[in-house]
Amino acid sequence: MLEGMLTAIGTLCIVIGIIYLSYVAAKFVGKNSIRGGRSQYMRMVDQMPLGQSRAVSVVQVGDRYFLIGIAEKQINILAELEEEGLVPLKMEEPMNQTAIPEFKELMRRLEEARKHWSKRK
Repeated sequence: MLEGMLTAIGTLCIVIGIIYLSYVAAKFVGKNSIRGGRSQYMRMVDQMPLGQSRAVSVVQVGDRYFLIGIAEKQINILAELEEEGLVPLKMEEPMNQTAIPEFKELMRRLEEARKHWSKRK
């Protein structure tokens, strides 16, 4: 009985050790293979998702800019852009809170409509 329990605990320790070593190895390999997504020759200026696994990106390579189309299994250069054409767009202002009717106001309108339609019957 004691021997079986010691075997189970030893097996559990080995499994936990393997999982931990796999985690450390994956972290180490991931850092060194991609270099944290940084490059000294290229950078992604902007990206806009267009749907599931589809996007367009502006990528700077040296002093040149490219519009890149990215799909699930394909990447295409759509255009080369001039730096002068890269103008930051104004961000849309958040909706004004007063533009959205309050719940109480919606309920009042609903009640008025219900009264109006019940009088017509």
